[in-house]
Amino acid sequence: MSQGEPLTFYTYARVNEARGDRWGYTGVPNFFFCDEGGAREALRELRGDIESDPDDTWTPMQLEKIETVPLSRESILALLNDGIGAVVNQYEIIDILD
Repeated sequence: MSQGEPLTFYTYARVNEARGDRWGYTGVPNFFFCDEGGAREALRELRGDIESDPDDTWTPMQLEKIETVPLSRESILALLNDGIGAVVNQYEIIDILD
């Protein structure tokens, strides 16, 4: 099977500089979006939900852009067996919402 093109997605995560493996399993699912606007809007909604609960406190979150490895049968298999980190080629933090 030939390799496809790398894909770009957007996601967000809690700011945690002590975390060694960004893509390691934490028990909290990652949500991915096709564009920055969709990810940013979901993050704003999450912030609104958290801030509306008097028993909860907002902690800074980072908006991230990720690029996958070129998709192939092997990379999809790695995704299924090893998780998202297996197909992330690079990522960058594009904004932090304090």
